[in-house]
Amino acid sequence: MTEEEKFARHLLTSVDATGYGRRTDRGQARLQRGMLTVLGEAAEGAGLDRSTWDRQVAGDGELAVLPDDQPEPRVVDDYVRHLEAALRRYNRGVHGDQRLRLRLAIHYGPALRGAESYDGRGVVEVSRLCDSAPLRAALKETGADLAVIVSDRVFHDVVDGEHTSLSASDFRKVQVKVKEFATEAFLFVPGYDVHALDLVSGGPPEPHPARSAPMVQNNFYDHVDASGATFGVATSRTRTG
Repeated sequence: MTEEEKFARHLLTSVDATGYGRRTDRGQARLQRGMLTVLGEAAEGAGLDRSTWDRQVAGDGELAVLPDDQPEPRVVDDYVRHLEAALRRYNRGVHGDQRLRLRLAIHYGPALRGAESYDGRGVVEVSRLCDSAPLRAALKETGADLAVIVSDRVFHDVVDGEHTSLSASDFRKVQVKVKEFATEAFLFVPGYDVHALDLVSGGPPEPHPARSAPMVQNNFYDHVDASGATFGVATSRTRTG
């Protein structure tokens, strides 16, 4: 096969589960089974055939290269919606660190089939998006089961192009920088206002303290006629909050 024949663009997804490293061996195995279960349920609910996807599963994550017959709008819209519902069902009655919580990245780009895996810029980019700080911060701050990030191209072609039931205003533009990779992408957390999130520190923005009026001190070195004058008295201020 020539280099030209190898080149192809695909819809790509990258999924990562949080808290994998903190679990026991059996706990890690349960997490992986749970992840694959909810991904399968989401695809089935969205009318997608995961058996045709080229999937690479490694511990707490999965990279998937989708064939051309899997509709891009359905992946961005229905698949995400059904995945959020599948996670909600899976986590019913599960608390704390035992919950299954996922980060999902969706991208469209070059993916070349190698000897044992897929290579190419698109594969690297979707993996970087999934590992990005804004996506991690969004999942941490909201405590949600699912946080999604889509590449700039996917957002503008599919969401902003009105090919889904999603509103472009539900997404937040973020800057992604991972190692040598830097790009703009769009963040979405089902059921949450992503524009209200503090994605820098991972905590809610604190209100700005009220600005104190500057203290004025006048020094007088001679007799002063202060009849009819009003003087203010400075008192100590205690900051609350």
